[in-house]
Amino acid sequence: MSMKIACIVLCAGKSTRMKSTVSKMLHPICGQPLCAWPIASALQMKSNPLVVVVGYQAKEVEESLSSRYGDQLVFALQPDPKGTGHAVKTALPFLKDFTGTILILCGDTPLLKESSLQELCFLRKTTKAKLALLTTTLVNPTGYGRILRNHHNQVVGIVEENEATFEQKAICEVNPAIYAFDAQFLRSSIENLQSHNAKNEFYLTDLIANAAKESPIPDIAIRSEEALGINDRIQLANAEILLQKRIIEHWMSAGVSCKDPGTIYIDSDVELSQDVTLEPGVHLRGKCKIGKHVYIETGAILTDTEAQDNARIHAYSICENAFIGPKAKVGPFARLRPETHLEESVKIGNFVEVKKSRFKKNAKANHLAYIGDAEIGANSNIGAGTITCNYDGFQKHRTILGDDVFIGSNSTLVAPISIEDDAYIAAGSTITKNVPSDALGIARTRQENKAGYGKRIKQRLKKKSS
Repeated sequence: MSMKIACIVLCAGKSTRMKSTVSKMLHPICGQPLCAWPIASALQMKSNPLVVVVGYQAKEVEESLSSRYGDQLVFALQPDPKGTGHAVKTALPFLKDFTGTILILCGDTPLLKESSLQELCFLRKTTKAKLALLTTTLVNPTGYGRILRNHHNQVVGIVEENEATFEQKAICEVNPAIYAFDAQFLRSSIENLQSHNAKNEFYLTDLIANAAKESPIPDIAIRSEEALGINDRIQLANAEILLQKRIIEHWMSAGVSCKDPGTIYIDSDVELSQDVTLEPGVHLRGKCKIGKHVYIETGAILTDTEAQDNARIHAYSICENAFIGPKAKVGPFARLRPETHLEESVKIGNFVEVKKSRFKKNAKANHLAYIGDAEIGANSNIGAGTITCNYDGFQKHRTILGDDVFIGSNSTLVAPISIEDDAYIAAGSTITKNVPSDALGIARTRQENKAGYGKRIKQRLKKKSS
């Protein structure tokens, strides 16, 4: 049965219990702002329109969500916090021509499942009820509105905790504030809401008692973890643990091996392929994209990084906004900074740092090097202790290495500089001028000449050419 669904997501609250200068709605959880989770579930249901009610730090919330969802959302401003009923009322002008089911969600419920929302909307439509709602049962219901039922076990109302009697506070079935309303009923009845309560606010929950007087209200009970609302940092942390468990189990069921799932962290936007292996302590953050048969060892942290098929990231390597080509190897203890691009079978070894550089096929820097603002040709080798001096105190400059270049250990390449194909740089050299193809680059100090470095390197080059 097809359903017409619109959605209102309430994201206007000040959320003082977070003890933060940042809106609760923008606190990150598994790589997304808190409020993005229920919004994503509503969008998966093809809710259209989807109205987000903003209030506290409205500009920041709107900018964050717009950058993620573009024009899929419209925003309604609730400048003064006058309750949930008033928040919904500010959104209704954007739904004035809508007929069907209006789903109402709270922006601080990240664990809601799309399947529960689909079931709720389907129940509302098939029963032709004025509204349907979700309920859950908590061992400690403090802070939640309580579900009131009659002797037929039908929902007849919801009482907010600060309005509840001692007996009503003992009720453990609570209201997670997730509703599916008939659009016409919502528009007509919300105009009659009153603020005669302890907070002088317009409670959306008052509509439940009004509807129950006319016809039964269907409800669905969901698990308590799914209904969890976030009000402080402890609840935020607990919710993230539960979401991480869902995310990791999803990828394991899709063919990813996790050696110790409880220690692994995967953001919601990460993409993983079959036969990826993640060892304990791996963190995948942002929009990582990991190809088939990639192996990521203990303690590696990847952020916004792509690793293609059969790549291997060794232990405790840090990769940020990098591209790791097929069969490439990184680490251990390597650092790939933004705009690093490694082509096929490149090797970046232990304690090597790479920034804004491209390594072509089979190039390698196996140990203790810094390569910044550089292009490294195919099959080139960079020895231990080599650095590219890319910054002169005012500007960054590039270092260009051709194919099959050999850079000896402890070399210093002062950019801007170009070292052409098949050139050979002797160990300990400081190179300040371009080196042509097949040439020898060497620092001509008295000690080096005495040691006969130049002679030995020339003999090696002669042997190579023969």
